[in-house]
Amino acid sequence: MSETQFDFITSEEKKSYVRSMFSDIAGRYDFLNHFLSFGLDYYWRRKAVGVVKNHVAKIAEPLILDIACGTGDLSFEMLKKIPNAKITGIDLAKPMLDIFQQKIDERNASITISEGDVESLTFADNSFDAVTIGFATRNFSRLDIAFREIARVLKPGGIFVNLELSKPRRTPMKQLYLFYSKRILPVIGKLVSKNSEAYTYLPDSIQRFPEREAIMEMLHHAGFSKAKWQDLSGGIVAMHVGRI
Repeated sequence: MSETQFDFITSEEKKSYVRSMFSDIAGRYDFLNHFLSFGLDYYWRRKAVGVVKNHVAKIAEPLILDIACGTGDLSFEMLKKIPNAKITGIDLAKPMLDIFQQKIDERNASITISEGDVESLTFADNSFDAVTIGFATRNFSRLDIAFREIARVLKPGGIFVNLELSKPRRTPMKQLYLFYSKRILPVIGKLVSKNSEAYTYLPDSIQRFPEREAIMEMLHHAGFSKAKWQDLSGGIVAMHVGRI
């Protein structure tokens, strides 16, 4: 595969690619998430939800927006740990939302979902107590616009928790993770998902994603007065937390 395979010319080109790719792999998305992360994705989501839970503990019915919600794993974890929350999920890919809706129906869960784009949120200013994103910011076309939109829809005192795959910095985790993401992950992903590019795009997007400190700067510029980050699992994942 060419080194420039994922050099998108415009933001709309990337958005269209991401929508199409996730629509294509929707049916195997959950299985691959759990399998390729060796089940660590459950732990990462619990960590994020724990931060949100602590923040909204004194709010009777916290309003939470789960952006790029996919098939709903993060939303369901929040509903489990914060049962009084009113959760809204949005995603670009309708097939992902279709699977999420099936889960909602099966569990008789109270979660509202719809198609939506983080770069042009349809919600009013100061609408939510918390906003979450699980492993999707790499796929956004314009992070600066996305973060400003998230800040806009958060209430004063609101919190933003972002989980994202990252690049370990310490030896030997750095070398092991690079080998796994470049050599092993694409092969397994292709075999299971039947998509020849999706799990090559994944490590490519991780390598191109801004470093932790750069994300902090973007959050500050977007209007978050307080921001911090924490490495999880040796730096495989970075969790950024921003407060308005």
